[in-house]
Amino acid sequence: KQIHTCARRRCMVPDKFGHYYCKRRAPFELSSENSVDSDGQWRTKRVYGFLNGWMPALSVNARCNNDAKLLTNGGDTRNVSFYVTGYETKNQGKNYNMSAVMAKGYAQHVERQKDVQYLQGLRDQQRMLLFRIVHAINREQELSAPMVVSYLMGWGDTYRSHHYTPLYWSSF
Repeated sequence: KQIHTCARRRCMVPDKFGHYYCKRRAPFELSSENSVDSDGQWRTKRVYGFLNGWMPALSVNARCNNDAKLLTNGGDTRNVSFYVTGYETKNQGKNYNMSAVMAKGYAQHVERQKDVQYLQGLRDQQRMLLFRIVHAINREQELSAPMVVSYLMGWGDTYRSHHYTPLYWSSF
């Protein structure tokens, strides 16, 4: 649907006085033609205030309903860049159950220590405890698709366009 329809619980939000307004700022500004002002304001041709910004070529060729917006310098470009970068690299989500994962790793450590008496000293016990807890955390963490593919293909964990050569400065 290209026609924007305002409704509560969809786009209508209250202000501090309890009056509802459209968070998408509909009705949109009308313009008889595409234009760019001297102050950098870009306006798309819009003759109806509730028509979403859409691109016919994208709708026809991609066969989907996508809004189009010109991104110039400024906050919109920064926000989209931040969103795309975060989405592509998939930041690690907050681990609300990290203490449960660590407790499970500790329980496994204690259980394995009972069954097999191969740990002699306190230092070895502590080393194995840390080793098992770290591996329990690594098993439960979220991984991004590019990172998984990189490891599976044997490309390593860094992206670079060229190789670096160490440069040693002589003493001055």
